[in-house]
Amino acid sequence: MSTIYTLTIEPMTKESFAPFGELWNPDERPSERRIISRTDYEHDGQTTVGVIWQPYETLSFNELERHFGVSQSFVQLSGPPSIVCAAPATDPDDPFDVPNPSDVRAFLIDPNSGWCFKRGVWHSLNRHVLAPPGATYIIINSKPNPTQVVNYETSTGYLSRDLGGDKTPRTLDYKGRFGGVFQISL
Repeated sequence: MSTIYTLTIEPMTKESFAPFGELWNPDERPSERRIISRTDYEHDGQTTVGVIWQPYETLSFNELERHFGVSQSFVQLSGPPSIVCAAPATDPDDPFDVPNPSDVRAFLIDPNSGWCFKRGVWHSLNRHVLAPPGATYIIINSKPNPTQVVNYETSTGYLSRDLGGDKTPRTLDYKGRFGGVFQISL
């Protein structure tokens, strides 16, 4: 039987999300002029832009990932509110320095705001949509995309030089450290 790591949902605000990244909202909203607010998005390699369809599914998961070459960013285009989970960055030079389950937080995404993870911040692979049928997001990424994934249920993971393109990622064994799944509590 797997351990259940229960996550309580909290609002994704500028302050609550600051350790993990930034929200994409205008700094101000004057009625008499247009403004452009800069973001902290950065990347190595080539910028890629994609569209993700995330169907309504379960509120449980067992994997976190982190990206070394991009401050991966998202903008919701359609669908109901959803949740993304995040944990603080750990030592990028130590693939065995992964977050404790107690460090993972669940954020209620404001569908009217984009967000950007800092480099190396751990996060759930999916957004967890709160109602059917699902939601659509723009993802701003990079190629290549060096990535690490940890599976908390199997205590295994991998380190990839380019997510989706690396045919021989390095396998990681966390030697039974975890044995659990995350469950988002409504």
